[in-house]
Amino acid sequence: MDQGRVVTPELDRWGRHADRDDRRTAVVRVCVGTDLERVASRLAAIGMAVASSGSGSVIGQVSPGVLRRIGQESGVLAVEKPQGLRQLADR
Repeated sequence: MDQGRVVTPELDRWGRHADRDDRRTAVVRVCVGTDLERVASRLAAIGMAVASSGSGSVIGQVSPGVLRRIGQESGVLAVEKPQGLRQLADR
């Protein structure tokens, strides 16, 4: 899947210009019927600091490299910045 269609333009710009170790909160929306526990585990395995999951999405902190990999995962509909949520504190 083309990352450009999955990652929102704002996050894509951040990912291209951010330092390698920068972190940003992202909401990963997944296809209906996808096993969220499996997706959350997979996202954690590729480097997302998963904070929560439910209602068709996984929320957590990502680095630019992790953002690129998430955009290539099957079953991912969108990777967005949080709407109405504060950025997660650095852990």
